[in-house]
Amino acid sequence: MAIVTLSSILSASCSLIETAELHPDARDVRMFDSYEQVEKCAFIKEIVGTEGHWYNYIFITNKDLTLGAVNDLKNEALSLNANSVHVHTNMSFTTSVTILGQAYRCERARI
Repeated sequence: MAIVTLSSILSASCSLIETAELHPDARDVRMFDSYEQVEKCAFIKEIVGTEGHWYNYIFITNKDLTLGAVNDLKNEALSLNANSVHVHTNMSFTTSVTILGQAYRCERARI
């Protein structure tokens, strides 16, 4: 009985450790740390990308938490029809990673 219970818990935890998948079209979204790279672009909106929760962070590597947050940020930018993000901060907490940025629409020649 204990083996069945343990395997059920482990199976359920697998669904808890999935990180944000990058939407195929979001691959073209570029991230910049310098405002000069987006200063002539059209500002759209402040956005936040995050990955990790108090109940699953222990199962996810720091790298995967960060990549999940980047994917979440790029997916949000894509949903706003943005193709560039000026990243303000990368906040790494004990249980998650959160990235704050601004979404911009830039002419392709600029990025």
